[in-house]
Amino acid sequence: MGTAPYMLESDAALFGGPATVRIRFINRHIADHKFLPANLAGALAEFYGREQSNADTLDAGKGIQLYEQWVALETPAALLSTENAADGMYAFHRGLAILNLFLASYGIARWDNSMRQISSRELRPVIMIGRLNLENHWEERGLMLMHADARERVPISVAAIEARVSDTVEAILDRKPFVNTIQWQARAERRKYEGDSADAIVSFQVAAETLLYELWALLLRDTGMAEAEIDERRTQMPFASLIKRELAQHLGGSWDLTDLGRPVGHYWANLYLLRNKITHGGYLPHDGDAESAESAYFGLDEFLDDRLKAVSSSYPGASAAKLTASYLQPPISDVERPLVADDS
Repeated sequence: MGTAPYMLESDAALFGGPATVRIRFINRHIADHKFLPANLAGALAEFYGREQSNADTLDAGKGIQLYEQWVALETPAALLSTENAADGMYAFHRGLAILNLFLASYGIARWDNSMRQISSRELRPVIMIGRLNLENHWEERGLMLMHADARERVPISVAAIEARVSDTVEAILDRKPFVNTIQWQARAERRKYEGDSADAIVSFQVAAETLLYELWALLLRDTGMAEAEIDERRTQMPFASLIKRELAQHLGGSWDLTDLGRPVGHYWANLYLLRNKITHGGYLPHDGDAESAESAYFGLDEFLDDRLKAVSSSYPGASAAKLTASYLQPPISDVERPLVADDS
């Protein structure tokens, strides 16, 4: 744990020595084999009526049985001087940080590129918390929910989802405006929840640049500029000039990159410059960085929508493309939710 002392002298006297995190692993076999998923035969039977027999050719796929790995993280239940006293889960966060330190070190030492650090979002919906007393007796403390910030999946009727899928297939095939943006945005959000903060931040920035350049092209089209000239300008326009001059000229509003209290300045500091710090400086971001980048991206997107509403009469095509496309809006439930009994 390094040299960080306990916050309270009484904890230092109780536990003695520097704080540690004990990591223990156990492996348990699962049904799948390396070359044979356990449910393959059942899936083939369901799809095609394939029958199983004692001389089934699928048995040739059996061999190395796969396993899942369980880990226990044990650390003193006492704050260190470097930890946040307001963090009720400091012991969990400490343990996860040391586990990630071990995984990173093992992967480099072993030259195993399949080893990587993990995020709490990758864990299953609950983890078990317990207390190990000084006599080494473990007491169960209950389950902790892990995905409190997961995006809600609203219930949608079959007819509604079929209509949305049909519209989106057409949009992708016809290369409608902002389709690439929404795909990069989805990748960024997915990678954030998979624990890859670097990929999430870079993907959010790709989504932002795709969004801004495509919006600019639509704005120029509304002014009557020819497509060939628009394409040429897009290939030559530096990104900083696009923001500071071109978009500000057409959309109005505050585009001051140094004003961190406004959407554009907040985006510049918390996404654009952060992406540069990763790609040019080798910075390894954490979950908090990805969350800041996500907030900056969606703040910028909301700002653009507000500005387009304000100038919609001057730029009707750009406003309609950004504000009315169904694939750019989250689905709204069109079915009744099941009633939940009130236990109060």
